[in-house]
Amino acid sequence: MQINDKFLTVVTGVVLAIGGATASLFLGEDDAHITDPNAIVIASTAQPTLPNVLAAIEPAKREERGDFKLDLNAFGTLAVAPELAKPADFTDLVMTRTPSAIDTPELPKVAASLPDMPLNIADLIKIKPVEAASCALDIRATPIFGARVTLRLNAPCHPNVSVTIKHGGLQFKERLDKQGTLELKVPAFAEYSRFDIELADGLTSTVGAYISGLSSLERVGIAWSGADDTFLHALENGAKAGDTGHIWRVKPNSFAKARMSGGGYMMVLGDPTLENAKLAQVYTLPQRPRKRAQIVELQIETLRGEYACGTDIDLKVAHHRVNSGAAQSELSLTLPACGSEDTSLVLKNAIKDMKVARK
Repeated sequence: MQINDKFLTVVTGVVLAIGGATASLFLGEDDAHITDPNAIVIASTAQPTLPNVLAAIEPAKREERGDFKLDLNAFGTLAVAPELAKPADFTDLVMTRTPSAIDTPELPKVAASLPDMPLNIADLIKIKPVEAASCALDIRATPIFGARVTLRLNAPCHPNVSVTIKHGGLQFKERLDKQGTLELKVPAFAEYSRFDIELADGLTSTVGAYISGLSSLERVGIAWSGADDTFLHALENGAKAGDTGHIWRVKPNSFAKARMSGGGYMMVLGDPTLENAKLAQVYTLPQRPRKRAQIVELQIETLRGEYACGTDIDLKVAHHRVNSGAAQSELSLTLPACGSEDTSLVLKNAIKDMKVARK
């Protein structure tokens, strides 16, 4: 059978048109315009009917074809597999060493060429060396009210060392604290007062102070070595032992109370817990303008006869009188014999009584 060339041309165009429509149905509207140049369109040998040919020729009327049936066996699209990349040819490459193995130039040894020299850290960081603390004994005497002195001692290289203080014929012993300091109030006996300081390790010093107010008071004191067993009693204006006017170590009164209510006060000096203790007691009676006359009986009592019977006790006495100024003396007391009933000793006339006339 002879096939007309024009008919074959028409049929071939129809087949290609139908192949494009089929791809549009499978891929959708977004992908229908993509044409794969490697796609292969396979056509069936079955001859299409004229309506089908016309439908393929006129794609605008596809939605009106209700009798169109898609034959999957008649059409299909085969995707061509991508060509695999050929392995690269590295035969012409030259292998070299890694950078870590590359030789580096040797650095010059600067330290080896420097001369030997001592290293002084203080010079490098410019820190001024701290000077060692001074071990000098610093003593200051500051006059205060009541013809007294605040005595301050500072001996940083002598912590906890005992110190003996001498003034006006009396002496007593105190102890420095762990910082080597001491502060206490001391009654003065002279306008130009001198205080001699002697530490137990041999260091000595002296300090002086000018004292005002001595002309308006009477003052007496005793000092001794040994136990705290000796007392100075002041019985003011006829007072008996235990009365309000009885001033002694147990009831010493104070400078402030004496100024407010009249009468005198007692100051106790020295530490009785120290070895070879030195103790002192000082009684002061200020004068009161427009006050009645005052008479103070002074007594000395010691209990040392209880364990040192039949021996003597030596006392140092210092006093300042309004009319006669400062004076000092020594007193020796003979304790009662051993086996006697009275082991204590009371001396009523060892020190002259104080008599202050009314002005």
